[in-house]
Amino acid sequence: MSPWVTVSRECSRSAACSGRFSNPGREPTSNLAYGSERKPGRNALLWLAVNIREGSPLARAERRGHPVATNTAQGAVVRFRTFLVLAVLLTGVPVLAQQALQVQPTLETEQVLGTGPVVQGAALWRHPTDPLNSLLLVADNQTGILLYRLNGGLLAQLSEGVALGVDVQEGVSVAGIAQPLVLVANPTLQALVPYIIDPTTLEVRRATGLAPIVAQGFSPSTVALYVSPTTGRTYAFAGSTTGALVQFELAPQSDGSTAVSLVRNLDVGGAVVSLAVDDAQRTLYVVEQNTGIWQYGAEPGDADNRVSVDVVTGGGLVQPLGGVALYTASGVQGYLLAVSGGENAVRIYERQPNAHTFRGSFSLVQDGGIDAVERPRHVVVTNRSLGNLFPLGMVAVHDSSNGAVNENFKLVPWPAIATGFPTPLVTDTGPGTTPDAGTPDGGLDGGSSEPGSNVPPPVNGESPPGYNEDGPNCACASASVPGVVLLVLAGVLLRSRRRPGA
Repeated sequence: MSPWVTVSRECSRSAACSGRFSNPGREPTSNLAYGSERKPGRNALLWLAVNIREGSPLARAERRGHPVATNTAQGAVVRFRTFLVLAVLLTGVPVLAQQALQVQPTLETEQVLGTGPVVQGAALWRHPTDPLNSLLLVADNQTGILLYRLNGGLLAQLSEGVALGVDVQEGVSVAGIAQPLVLVANPTLQALVPYIIDPTTLEVRRATGLAPIVAQGFSPSTVALYVSPTTGRTYAFAGSTTGALVQFELAPQSDGSTAVSLVRNLDVGGAVVSLAVDDAQRTLYVVEQNTGIWQYGAEPGDADNRVSVDVVTGGGLVQPLGGVALYTASGVQGYLLAVSGGENAVRIYERQPNAHTFRGSFSLVQDGGIDAVERPRHVVVTNRSLGNLFPLGMVAVHDSSNGAVNENFKLVPWPAIATGFPTPLVTDTGPGTTPDAGTPDGGLDGGSSEPGSNVPPPVNGESPPGYNEDGPNCACASASVPGVVLLVLAGVLLRSRRRPGA
């Protein structure tokens, strides 16, 4: 019996099978917020205000017990400095605070079939000729692989044991033909199970000439595919809950079969919860639960040395940790996205392997009929156009709560996030596969400086979700000053005007 099962049951939630759109005319809010104690934004502002006041000559003389002769000029200096601090704060200088965006999703998927915390991974397959027919593949550890359309509807279920991880790579030679290869970490079979996607029928079926990939004594919990830009060879990485990480080479043979060989073993230390590979940069990213994100070389001959991207203890991540994903723009531009589950957020870092600068974070909040994301574990992102629904790229974030029903994913246009930062993130829908050093284009495709060039065509006379006639309708607020900071500044100002002994 074929593992392919067509889903044709009634939706358990209103409008769930076709996904739910927010009102295209409504503008999602993306409010900038100051961080918690872990993020120094508010503390830095208070430090600046107090130290400018307390560091003045008058304040130092008062603390030493020296007599102070106040006059209009000296008082004016203090008041000028205080007003200067206030002016700087009100202008929202970005270096003073970490940026944490709140963005409203525009679509959500139908709920998964398993109950409880069952989603263990996800991957996006982009249709090569009809991007609107792209699929979101979700690993459900009770029911297998679930295939969702971009409008949120559940298309089909692939049942061949449970699934703990999934990845997709386009153009892999399977049975002598370049095809989209899907690899599933299947603990039931203790193997990485290969499938191919038929772009015509959207059917997923077992790959011909490529048997399930097995390593003695190894049970995979996550998987990532890699095509070397140096040799053109295809590799599969697999991690486990024991901390073991293995790399296989998938070599096509003249008879149409694929030979698999183990080429590398790594010991991460703790449970591996997610993998992502930057093909163009030959870099592997590994999430170690309770510890942080590591960067390794992706070539089989690379050393086992690793570099820390971010950590839990003394860093910015808040456990439990979750998935990582890559937004790959042209050249070395782009971003590494990482789930920081303990703060219901996704953190964004620069893609460059030698400088993973933290750019900020975002969380998905409620928008009418679509609930907020809580306790996320996985994230999927693409810079490529996905038709009229997501013409400038898309982000999908896992939601553990989903309004007290089974888990699902919330979808949002990439520009709704990218345009929310004081310095907007790059939006580039090109292939982004060649490390050609790129040319900065101000975050707009093709180097245009006019935002109107990124306005997608209307659908049935209306702008796609997340857009209006002027472009992305992020409506992101500029950085605001917390009331407590204003109160402190008011106190500092009054104190500066008080004469000694008054």
